Amino acid sequence: MIMRYICLLALLVLGTAVPTQAADLKSIPDSLYPGLEYLLTIPKSNSDIEADQLTEIISFVASSAAESSMSMQDREKASGAFYAFSLQGDLSRVVDYVYNPDIPVYVTMPSSVRDQEWLDPATKDALRLLPKALDRGETLLVRGTEREIITPDANTGGYYSYNQDRAVAVFQGPTGPVLISVGCQTEPSEIGRKGCVVGEDSDWNYLYSNEKGLNKTGLGWVDSYMYNAHSIIVFVSDTSTGTIRVGSFKWLNAGWAKMNMVKQSHIINGIKRFTADFKGVLESTRLPAPQELAAMYRELKSDSVEALRQMVAPYLTAIEDSGTLSSSFKKLLASGQYLQDMNRQELVKVLLKEFLKQRLGRESLIRVAQAGQHWTPQP
Repeated sequence: MIMRYICLLALLVLGTAVPTQAADLKSIPDSLYPGLEYLLTIPKSNSDIEADQLTEIISFVASSAAESSMSMQDREKASGAFYAFSLQGDLSRVVDYVYNPDIPVYVTMPSSVRDQEWLDPATKDALRLLPKALDRGETLLVRGTEREIITPDANTGGYYSYNQDRAVAVFQGPTGPVLISVGCQTEPSEIGRKGCVVGEDSDWNYLYSNEKGLNKTGLGWVDSYMYNAHSIIVFVSDTSTGTIRVGSFKWLNAGWAKMNMVKQSHIINGIKRFTADFKGVLESTRLPAPQELAAMYRELKSDSVEALRQMVAPYLTAIEDSGTLSSSFKKLLASGQYLQDMNRQELVKVLLKEFLKQRLGRESLIRVAQAGQHWTPQP
């Protein structure tokens, strides 16, 4: 999950414009690696988390300058990088939205995660205990395995599906509560498939096909995979200032022909992509209450597929009229096949994202009414 997921982050970003140059990056302290390796064992361990082994990592994240990047040693042929940022607010807001099993993860990670599900329903029940543990200052560790699908890469158009083991822990730190999420990909992803970022990435409009390859000139033939990924995200709150310092440690091995094509700069720019919208959503004063988002999600899921398709149809028409699509996607949309192939989950996702855009004051392609009201097309 943040990962929840960050995981946020298993992002494959190949050939990103204006990349951070790895040669210019300082390295994280060598003294952090024992603690990082310990954390990577947590998702499959049966032991409780030992916070005293994480003192140095917590101190490092708390003292890292916002929007700073650092290099990390390769791990299992995967490139590694670190990025730090800050959030305004308290950790309960993160838990209420990001780790709330009643709110899909793409609400807080709209440009990073297409969809996510826990493979064992019991994990959802365990996550519901996080808010109370946070309020009481208790230590709680939740483990599970999740299925995650990421959005199309902004440069290649490729998107990937994979399983990963996840551990989420909360405990008390020196300046307030700490939340740590650890994700370990369990096996290579499914083969990369062609997707499309429609317009600007910040518009959160994406299309997906089942065609293998990358949607980029010269790379359409590529059989690409995410071979392995490991990620750790650390939220260190300071209750005296109402600020959360966040540090994302990530290793990624992805490419084709079993060659890792990922550079440290790709990882950093992928985390930046995630961070921009993660902060934009969570820090917005216009963000609907968790209960409202959960109610909207439940209502959309309860509607018939036929009704959902009727609501999504004008959205796809607006996408088709954008003039920024490849010929294959234009053909799918014009024939109506794309809409007919969308399942309930995908239809709901489009509508919930458009509802979120409206409430945040962002440009939306259709208007979706609040829970309990009839849907109406945007004038």
